[in-house]
Amino acid sequence: MKQIRLVTALCALMFLTIFKAEAMYKMDFDISIGNYQLQILDKVTVETSQELLSDSCRISIPGMVANVAIQMEDRIKRGDVVTVKLGYDGALETEFKGYLKAIYPGSPMVLECEDSVYLFRKDIKSKILKNATVKTILQYVLNEVNPQLSTPFKLVSDLSNDSYKWDSFVIHNATAFEVLDKLRQDSGLMIYARDNELHYHLAYTQKAGEVIYDFAVNIEDTDDLKYVVAADAKVKINVVGKTSKGAKIEVHSGEAGGDERTIQRPTISDKTTLENIAKQERLKLTYDGYRGDIRGWLIPYCTTGYSAKIRDEEYPARAGTYYVQGTKVEFSKAGGVRIVSLGGRLS
Repeated sequence: MKQIRLVTALCALMFLTIFKAEAMYKMDFDISIGNYQLQILDKVTVETSQELLSDSCRISIPGMVANVAIQMEDRIKRGDVVTVKLGYDGALETEFKGYLKAIYPGSPMVLECEDSVYLFRKDIKSKILKNATVKTILQYVLNEVNPQLSTPFKLVSDLSNDSYKWDSFVIHNATAFEVLDKLRQDSGLMIYARDNELHYHLAYTQKAGEVIYDFAVNIEDTDDLKYVVAADAKVKINVVGKTSKGAKIEVHSGEAGGDERTIQRPTISDKTTLENIAKQERLKLTYDGYRGDIRGWLIPYCTTGYSAKIRDEEYPARAGTYYVQGTKVEFSKAGGVRIVSLGGRLS
């Protein structure tokens, strides 16, 4: 893999020639489910996004091979650890790690998998948390979930404890997963699990790696990509909260004259928290640069949290670095595809 990336940097023309003839590569995979090693495959789809609480993976397996039915149900079970590695000619990257969430028998058989947030699909005690911060709420969730796990989660963040506040945060007949998802939606923060760490961060602050995309080298399709000038994309964000007595609190970020969006946050009464949400939402929408998706191959590797440097030989002034807010990987006999969704511009 390092050698291939070196070729990308030093010999763009050769890289282009190789990938335009993807058939020259042998598609390879290494997929384990519990103690079972998958030997045959129809299709794999892996999706990651900072807009969602969890990464997901969908594995399709032929129901029959040479008129013989494939029997797997007695070898795998819900909750098994799943690892998916994909690539070419034995050079594999881990595209997904998580747990088997559901099994759908048929032809093809479909296996639905979820990252380690799967472990939060457990009931927790109802509680009303007063003057609660994000850290307070998440720590309560961990205190409820960790005793049920063989390896406990730890909380990871670079935010100050009082950046986001709730006068009253209500947990009622909910799973830990549902609480995390509600908190993510209400706050606009990135909340996700990686291995045995539960993270919460501001958008675009967590860097997982770097990648270079060049229109003349390793971008196959740009139908869903456009370049927008910030001056032509004016936006005003309104965030509406509510006090414990029911009074409306409204804050604004941006300028009138363009799109106007209103976000309702009835469970939040802290004005600073509402302002943080408005600023974060505006950050995602106002910048000179590309918006949308680029479509490439499995190489170069890229996932949510990467910084993607975009090069365009025809429009050099448009070069810039963007936060990758989501990816979708599709792997089948038709080939390997990676769709990269660009978020805010970093530079």
